[in-house]
Amino acid sequence: MKKSVLFIILAVAFAFASCNSTSNVSSSNTVAKTAGTSCGSSLVNLYKSYKAAGNKVNMNDSNVLTNAIALSTSIAGLKQNGKDTNYRKAYIAGMVLGGAGILTETKAGPIYDGLVTSANALSGINTSSSASTLTTAANALSTILGLF
Repeated sequence: MKKSVLFIILAVAFAFASCNSTSNVSSSNTVAKTAGTSCGSSLVNLYKSYKAAGNKVNMNDSNVLTNAIALSTSIAGLKQNGKDTNYRKAYIAGMVLGGAGILTETKAGPIYDGLVTSANALSGINTSSSASTLTTAANALSTILGLF
């Protein structure tokens, strides 16, 4: 009797642990997709400004700066999770969703890779960023937006 109770307790504990780890993976993918959606939306807005300015990123434009800040926030997880395959898939799915038909899945993969590579240059942008930080970010954005 004691062995069967112990077995049941262990089985329940194992089942609970399995469900919990599945939930963490699913939660991580949800976070990635949400961040990707925000990223896609910001990128499309930046791309429109980029094209209107003659393929240049003008960080003095308040609309561009606002979208660059939103992009900076949405790529925060890329530094830590950028190489994770499941995170990448979920993030790209979100990018396409937020990309409003302009950002396709074909384009999203190389753009994602560019964001991972440029994460240091694009992270931490805010309204009080120095001119050199904004110039570095603008150069990184020009490269990424050129992939559209």
